[in-house]
Amino acid sequence: MDEAISHQPQAEIRPYGLFGLALSLVGVSVIASLALSLPAALAGLVLYLLFGLPILLDHIKAVLDMTQPGRLEDLTRVGLVLGSAIYLAGVLALWAVARLRAGKAWPLLLAWTPFRADRVYWWLVLAAVAYGLGASLALGHLSPATKSGLAIPDSPLVAGVGFALIVILAPLAEELLFRGWIYTALRWRFGFATALWATAIIFALAHWESTHLYALAILPLGLVLGYVRERTGSTRATTLFHMIYNFSGLALSFLGNV
Repeated sequence: MDEAISHQPQAEIRPYGLFGLALSLVGVSVIASLALSLPAALAGLVLYLLFGLPILLDHIKAVLDMTQPGRLEDLTRVGLVLGSAIYLAGVLALWAVARLRAGKAWPLLLAWTPFRADRVYWWLVLAAVAYGLGASLALGHLSPATKSGLAIPDSPLVAGVGFALIVILAPLAEELLFRGWIYTALRWRFGFATALWATAIIFALAHWESTHLYALAILPLGLVLGYVRERTGSTRATTLFHMIYNFSGLALSFLGNV
């Protein structure tokens, strides 16, 4: 790794240790939960004050009805909106915790730093896209349920929300969490190999589903993203990488539905 660009935090800006990292992740969860619940509670309060309790209960019932089995389109809409809100809240929470720890130097703890996209970077992107396309085809063959889960919604609005979630919000939030906050702390305390494998395994487990195949397919991507994080020192690099990877998978799903 002679070409690696070191962007590790400066000595006076120390990441958390293992215990502090665990506590900080609890803090991220709490802040994200508050960021999700407070707007909903405020909207409910406004609705109650303006229209009364019966109208508020009717709206709550309408939302709950959309989550019932058999209403796939409504369930998809709720899932996409909720997923987008969760990822946005996660980004906000990570920024808040990093800002609390390092002040104006928070980008160092999340590795949100400039990078240089050299030839190796783009070859890795192309290799990952090729691997992702092959893995998607293999998963679709081995597990039809996984394939159907990638179907593009018929509604243009729902499809647009899905695009924003899959191609923009998910890569941003996941990279700030895994290759940013967690990797930076583990790299500082335990070195490259531990940080690489730990974050890749946690990243794969976060994508665990009933067949277990998707998590196994995601593990190599986590290792490549960890290497890119180490080589560039930047989660901007891994976020762009992740966005391109997800976009290629979405494009494959679209072509499969044409």
